Amino acid sequence: MSWYYSENNERRGPLEDADFQGLVSAGTIRPDTLVWREGMAEWTAYASVFPGGVAPVAAAAPAVRPAVSVAGAGTKACSQCGRFFPADEMISYEGSSICAECKPLFFQKVKEGAAVVGAREYAGFWIRFCAKVVDAIILNIFQRILIMITGVQQQTPREIWAVAGVGLIINAAYVIYFTGKSGATPGKMACKIQVICADGSPMTYGRATGRFFAEWLSALTLLIGYIMAGFDEEKRALHDRICDTRVVRKR
Repeated sequence: MSWYYSENNERRGPLEDADFQGLVSAGTIRPDTLVWREGMAEWTAYASVFPGGVAPVAAAAPAVRPAVSVAGAGTKACSQCGRFFPADEMISYEGSSICAECKPLFFQKVKEGAAVVGAREYAGFWIRFCAKVVDAIILNIFQRILIMITGVQQQTPREIWAVAGVGLIINAAYVIYFTGKSGATPGKMACKIQVICADGSPMTYGRATGRFFAEWLSALTLLIGYIMAGFDEEKRALHDRICDTRVVRKR
Protein backbone atom coordinates (compact mmCIF):
# COMPACT_ATOMS: atom_id res chain seq x y z
CA MET A 1 0.00 0.00 0.00
CA SER A 2 1.46 3.36 -1.01
CA TRP A 3 1.17 6.53 1.05
CA TYR A 4 1.26 10.16 -0.07
CA TYR A 5 1.62 13.35 1.92
CA SER A 6 1.33 17.06 1.15
CA GLU A 7 4.27 19.42 1.55
CA ASN A 8 4.11 23.06 0.41
CA ASN A 9 0.93 22.23 -1.51
CA GLU A 10 2.80 19.55 -3.49
CA ARG A 11 2.07 15.84 -3.40
CA ARG A 12 4.95 13.67 -2.18
CA GLY A 13 5.13 9.93 -2.65
CA PRO A 14 4.40 7.15 -3.19
CA LEU A 15 5.96 5.78 0.01
CA GLU A 16 5.95 2.30 1.49
CA ASP A 17 4.86 1.91 5.13
CA ALA A 18 8.41 1.83 6.54
CA ASP A 19 9.50 4.94 4.62
CA PHE A 20 6.28 6.72 5.53
CA GLN A 21 6.75 6.03 9.24
CA GLY A 22 10.38 7.07 8.95
CA LEU A 23 9.30 10.53 7.82
CA VAL A 24 6.88 10.66 10.76
CA SER A 25 9.70 9.85 13.16
CA ALA A 26 11.96 12.45 11.51
CA GLY A 27 9.30 15.12 11.92
CA THR A 28 8.82 15.67 8.19
CA ILE A 29 5.24 14.46 8.49
CA ARG A 30 3.64 16.33 11.40
CA PRO A 31 0.25 15.83 13.07
CA ASP A 32 -1.33 18.47 10.80
CA THR A 33 0.23 17.15 7.58
CA LEU A 34 -2.34 15.96 5.06
CA VAL A 35 -1.90 12.32 4.08
CA TRP A 36 -3.69 9.99 1.69
CA ARG A 37 -3.66 6.43 0.39
CA GLU A 38 -5.78 4.38 -1.97
CA GLY A 39 -9.15 3.72 -0.40
CA MET A 40 -9.36 6.98 1.54
CA ALA A 41 -12.16 9.33 0.49
CA GLU A 42 -10.06 12.50 0.86
CA TRP A 43 -6.82 13.90 2.20
CA THR A 44 -6.80 13.96 6.01
CA ALA A 45 -4.48 15.27 8.71
CA TYR A 46 -2.08 12.59 9.95
CA ALA A 47 -3.23 13.00 13.55
CA SER A 48 -6.82 12.26 12.52
CA VAL A 49 -5.85 9.13 10.62
CA PHE A 50 -3.54 7.80 13.35
CA PRO A 51 -4.56 9.17 16.75
CA GLY A 52 -1.93 6.97 18.38
CA GLY A 53 0.83 8.50 16.30
CA VAL A 54 1.95 5.32 14.56
CA ALA A 55 0.87 4.20 11.11
CA PRO A 56 -0.23 0.56 11.15
CA VAL A 57 0.43 -1.87 8.32
CA ALA A 58 -1.89 -0.85 5.52
CA ALA A 59 -4.81 -3.09 4.74
CA ALA A 60 -5.75 -4.06 1.22
CA ALA A 61 -7.66 -1.41 -0.67
CA PRO A 62 -9.85 -1.55 -3.75
CA ALA A 63 -7.81 -1.71 -6.92
CA VAL A 64 -7.55 1.46 -8.96
CA ARG A 65 -7.67 1.01 -12.69
CA PRO A 66 -4.15 1.59 -14.04
CA ALA A 67 -3.31 4.19 -16.59
CA VAL A 68 -3.06 3.22 -20.23
CA SER A 69 0.38 3.47 -21.79
CA VAL A 70 -0.48 5.66 -24.76
CA ALA A 71 -3.16 8.05 -25.88
CA GLY A 72 -6.02 6.55 -27.81
CA ALA A 73 -9.67 6.88 -28.63
CA GLY A 74 -11.67 7.61 -25.51
CA THR A 75 -8.66 8.52 -23.36
CA LYS A 76 -7.45 11.78 -21.85
CA ALA A 77 -4.24 12.91 -20.20
CA CYS A 78 -4.39 13.81 -16.51
CA SER A 79 -3.28 17.43 -16.12
CA GLN A 80 -1.50 16.56 -12.86
CA CYS A 81 0.41 13.32 -13.45
CA GLY A 82 0.40 13.31 -17.26
CA ARG A 83 -0.82 9.72 -17.59
CA PHE A 84 -3.67 8.69 -19.87
CA PHE A 85 -6.94 7.25 -18.54
CA PRO A 86 -10.36 6.42 -20.00
CA ALA A 87 -12.19 9.73 -20.37
CA ASP A 88 -15.30 8.48 -18.55
CA GLU A 89 -13.22 7.74 -15.44
CA MET A 90 -11.88 11.29 -15.13
CA ILE A 91 -13.32 14.57 -13.93
CA SER A 92 -13.01 17.93 -15.65
CA TYR A 93 -12.23 21.23 -13.94
CA GLU A 94 -11.75 24.50 -15.85
CA GLY A 95 -10.53 22.68 -18.94
CA SER A 96 -8.27 20.27 -17.03
CA SER A 97 -8.85 16.53 -16.75
CA ILE A 98 -7.95 14.90 -13.43
CA CYS A 99 -7.60 11.19 -12.70
CA ALA A 100 -9.02 9.53 -9.59
CA GLU A 101 -5.60 9.23 -7.95
CA CYS A 102 -4.80 12.94 -8.31
CA LYS A 103 -8.31 14.15 -7.45
CA PRO A 104 -7.92 14.45 -3.62
CA LEU A 105 -4.79 16.61 -3.66
CA PHE A 106 -6.04 18.62 -6.65
CA PHE A 107 -9.21 19.72 -4.90
CA GLN A 108 -7.38 20.24 -1.63
CA LYS A 109 -5.25 22.79 -3.49
CA VAL A 110 -8.35 24.38 -5.01
CA LYS A 111 -9.94 24.59 -1.56
CA GLU A 112 -6.83 26.26 -0.13
CA GLY A 113 -6.74 28.75 -3.02
CA ALA A 114 -3.35 27.59 -4.23
CA ALA A 115 -2.30 27.86 -7.86
CA VAL A 116 -3.26 24.58 -9.49
CA VAL A 117 -0.58 23.08 -11.69
CA GLY A 118 -2.04 22.08 -15.03
CA ALA A 119 -5.02 24.42 -15.02
CA ARG A 120 -5.12 26.01 -18.44
CA GLU A 121 -4.55 29.68 -19.09
CA TYR A 122 -5.79 30.37 -22.59
CA ALA A 123 -3.80 32.72 -24.82
CA GLY A 124 -5.83 35.73 -25.88
CA PHE A 125 -6.09 37.56 -29.19
CA TRP A 126 -3.24 40.04 -28.74
CA ILE A 127 -0.56 37.61 -27.56
CA ARG A 128 -1.44 35.39 -30.51
CA PHE A 129 -1.23 38.41 -32.81
CA CYS A 130 2.26 39.19 -31.49
CA ALA A 131 3.32 35.59 -32.18
CA LYS A 132 2.03 35.96 -35.76
CA VAL A 133 4.08 39.14 -36.22
CA VAL A 134 7.26 37.41 -35.03
CA ASP A 135 6.65 34.47 -37.38
CA ALA A 136 5.97 36.84 -40.29
CA ILE A 137 9.27 38.65 -39.68
CA ILE A 138 11.21 35.36 -39.56
CA LEU A 139 9.58 34.09 -42.76
CA ASN A 140 10.13 37.42 -44.54
CA ILE A 141 13.84 37.42 -43.68
CA PHE A 142 14.22 33.84 -44.84
CA GLN A 143 12.40 34.55 -48.11
CA ARG A 144 14.54 37.62 -48.84
CA ILE A 145 17.71 35.62 -48.25
CA LEU A 146 16.44 32.94 -50.62
CA ILE A 147 15.68 35.54 -53.31
CA MET A 148 19.19 36.99 -52.95
CA ILE A 149 20.75 33.54 -53.27
CA THR A 150 18.74 32.55 -56.35
CA GLY A 151 19.03 35.97 -57.99
CA VAL A 152 15.31 36.14 -58.85
CA GLN A 153 14.36 39.76 -59.66
CA GLN A 154 10.56 39.33 -59.65
CA GLN A 155 10.30 41.38 -62.83
CA THR A 156 8.11 39.02 -64.84
CA PRO A 157 4.74 37.46 -63.93
CA ARG A 158 6.38 34.06 -64.02
CA GLU A 159 9.01 35.09 -61.48
CA ILE A 160 6.39 36.71 -59.26
CA TRP A 161 4.23 33.57 -59.26
CA ALA A 162 7.29 31.38 -58.66
CA VAL A 163 8.32 33.42 -55.61
CA ALA A 164 4.75 33.38 -54.28
CA GLY A 165 4.54 29.60 -54.71
CA VAL A 166 7.85 28.97 -53.01
CA GLY A 167 6.84 31.33 -50.21
CA LEU A 168 3.63 29.38 -49.65
CA ILE A 169 5.53 26.09 -49.49
CA ILE A 170 8.03 27.52 -47.02
CA ASN A 171 5.24 28.95 -44.87
CA ALA A 172 3.38 25.62 -44.82
CA ALA A 173 6.53 23.65 -43.98
CA TYR A 174 7.49 26.13 -41.26
CA VAL A 175 4.10 26.13 -39.51
CA ILE A 176 3.32 22.40 -39.89
CA TYR A 177 6.79 21.24 -38.81
CA PHE A 178 7.06 23.34 -35.67
CA THR A 179 3.41 22.96 -34.65
CA GLY A 180 3.46 19.20 -35.19
CA LYS A 181 6.79 18.78 -33.43
CA SER A 182 6.36 20.95 -30.35
CA GLY A 183 2.96 22.63 -30.64
CA ALA A 184 4.53 26.04 -31.23
CA THR A 185 6.19 27.98 -34.04
CA PRO A 186 9.21 30.11 -33.12
CA GLY A 187 6.84 33.08 -32.81
CA LYS A 188 4.67 31.23 -30.32
CA MET A 189 7.76 30.01 -28.49
CA ALA A 190 8.93 33.60 -28.14
CA CYS A 191 5.54 34.55 -26.70
CA LYS A 192 5.46 31.45 -24.49
CA ILE A 193 2.26 30.00 -25.90
CA GLN A 194 1.53 26.69 -27.59
CA VAL A 195 -1.19 24.76 -29.41
CA ILE A 196 -2.67 21.63 -27.83
CA CYS A 197 -5.59 19.34 -28.57
CA ALA A 198 -8.80 19.98 -26.62
CA ASP A 199 -8.21 16.91 -24.42
CA GLY A 200 -4.75 18.16 -23.46
CA SER A 201 -2.82 15.74 -25.67
CA PRO A 202 0.03 17.13 -27.81
CA MET A 203 -0.32 18.08 -31.44
CA THR A 204 0.44 15.68 -34.28
CA TYR A 205 1.68 16.48 -37.76
CA GLY A 206 -1.67 15.43 -39.21
CA ARG A 207 -3.64 17.80 -37.01
CA ALA A 208 -1.05 20.54 -37.55
CA THR A 209 -1.55 20.17 -41.32
CA GLY A 210 -5.33 20.37 -40.99
CA ARG A 211 -5.05 23.40 -38.73
CA PHE A 212 -2.76 25.18 -41.20
CA PHE A 213 -5.29 24.92 -44.01
CA ALA A 214 -8.25 25.58 -41.70
CA GLU A 215 -6.56 28.85 -40.79
CA TRP A 216 -7.12 30.00 -44.37
CA LEU A 217 -10.82 30.13 -43.55
CA SER A 218 -10.08 32.45 -40.64
CA ALA A 219 -8.32 34.78 -43.09
CA LEU A 220 -10.87 34.46 -45.90
CA THR A 221 -13.74 35.48 -43.60
CA LEU A 222 -12.33 39.04 -43.56
CA LEU A 223 -10.25 38.02 -40.51
CA ILE A 224 -13.42 37.42 -38.48
CA GLY A 225 -12.17 33.89 -37.83
CA TYR A 226 -9.18 35.37 -36.00
CA ILE A 227 -11.21 38.02 -34.18
CA MET A 228 -13.43 35.28 -32.73
CA ALA A 229 -10.58 34.45 -30.34
CA GLY A 230 -11.12 37.75 -28.56
CA PHE A 231 -14.71 36.88 -27.62
CA ASP A 232 -14.60 33.14 -26.97
CA GLU A 233 -14.24 32.00 -23.35
CA GLU A 234 -11.56 29.51 -24.41
CA LYS A 235 -9.99 32.03 -26.82
CA ARG A 236 -10.73 29.83 -29.84
CA ALA A 237 -10.32 31.19 -33.35
CA LEU A 238 -12.32 29.64 -36.19
CA HIS A 239 -9.53 27.21 -37.08
CA ASP A 240 -9.32 26.13 -33.42
CA ARG A 241 -13.02 25.26 -33.50
CA ILE A 242 -12.65 23.33 -36.75
CA CYS A 243 -9.65 21.29 -35.58
CA ASP A 244 -10.64 21.12 -31.88
CA THR A 245 -7.45 22.76 -30.66
CA ARG A 246 -6.66 25.33 -27.97
CA VAL A 247 -3.83 27.86 -27.63
CA VAL A 248 -2.54 28.10 -24.05
CA ARG A 249 0.20 29.86 -22.17
CA LYS A 250 3.20 27.73 -21.27
CA ARG A 251 3.94 27.29 -17.58
